Amino acid sequence: MAAGGADLVPQRDRARNMWLVSAIEGARMGGEDRYIGQQVLAIRMRRGITQRVLADRVGLSRGAIAKYENGERPVDSRRTLLDLAAALGVTIGDLTGHEQDRMDRSTAGFHSVVPDLETVLWTRGNVTDTRLPRMLDELTADSCQATKLRNDCDYAALGPMLVPMLTDAYRHVRDTDSEQAWDVLGTVAYGVASALRARGYHSLAWTAAQEVGRAADRIGSPAQYAAAAFSQGQIMLSRPGALPAALATTMGVASKIAADVRTVGEIENYGMLHLQASIVVATMGVDPEPHLTEAAEQAGRLASAMPNTSVARNESFGLANVALWRMSAAMERREPGEVLGLAPTLSPDDLPNEGRRAQYFVEIGKAHAMRKNHRESLYALLRAEHAAPQHVRTMPPVRELVGHMMRTAKRDLTTGDLGKLAQRIGVVPA
Repeated sequence: MAAGGADLVPQRDRARNMWLVSAIEGARMGGEDRYIGQQVLAIRMRRGITQRVLADRVGLSRGAIAKYENGERPVDSRRTLLDLAAALGVTIGDLTGHEQDRMDRSTAGFHSVVPDLETVLWTRGNVTDTRLPRMLDELTADSCQATKLRNDCDYAALGPMLVPMLTDAYRHVRDTDSEQAWDVLGTVAYGVASALRARGYHSLAWTAAQEVGRAADRIGSPAQYAAAAFSQGQIMLSRPGALPAALATTMGVASKIAADVRTVGEIENYGMLHLQASIVVATMGVDPEPHLTEAAEQAGRLASAMPNTSVARNESFGLANVALWRMSAAMERREPGEVLGLAPTLSPDDLPNEGRRAQYFVEIGKAHAMRKNHRESLYALLRAEHAAPQHVRTMPPVRELVGHMMRTAKRDLTTGDLGKLAQRIGVVPA
């Protein structure tokens, strides 16, 4: 190493780094494939630190960092991604984000309404709007339809519904201040938060989740408290250093409401808190089984639960979804054999929506990729894409795996379905 300190890039790395930086610029111009390691390299170079320093900060070997940066190894774990982002002082989005996602024609309708959603949230619905607001019952029915679209990851159809729904919910709260109006507002705001988070608008999603919490405080609803905490936990799961806070938020609310959980909606939202906690602790390297067991026990209560007193539901929750989260937790712990062993015990037809079915196949694809079974991984990812194309085509883990396979798989695979998938998700130029 050259004299002058650990943060100087070694001479022997410079030629290769210059080539890789050139490749990054080529990727930005549409001439190369893209992967997380390119961003890691670019940010590391801007910071002026060596691979060794970055490796020490992350707790990996220098060779591992080199393989991430030159594309020999995909960044296929949330924990590694969080550690890299923390070590570089950036967000996960800085490493995974592709600005052209928001120019994608299939989801342009969603992205185009985000500025108006921001205005409605900032003003709490006090905006210029001459429409007559829908009645609360009609608004509740529309929110159920929006939930289905969101769960099926049809963001193009969902986007145009969100601004008028949220505006009308705020109007009813202002006009009546009734518990029913607040309950509907909490449910609509939760849907807005979930959709915004899924499309990468984390800060605005947090604002919407806070509105769910405000509704919960107004009516004292356990289901709404759980929905707000689940949404906030999901957002924090994407932030380096926020895992302890994500766990404290979800489990703090779970402990607070546990004794009052009786209705179907309360059990669903409470159970989702434990599923969220299972992923957080798995990412932290802790056994997720206690949370998965608790979630399964709650799912078993649904058949005999009391009728709902709130419109806050999470119909994705159930025994099949618990099994899927068990697969996801195993994947977070880098246990591909466990994932592939669990997969045959769960039929995708038993999962409640297209988003969950897509996740099932993504987990299988990730597990096969970890075992270098590229053809099986491709088939699973194609099935995931078929279930929820708008979602799967912008998932960072999918992009990372497809890009890695394009660089390492046999030519007969890369020139066929894999190459076409790589073009559809934007890993390589069409």
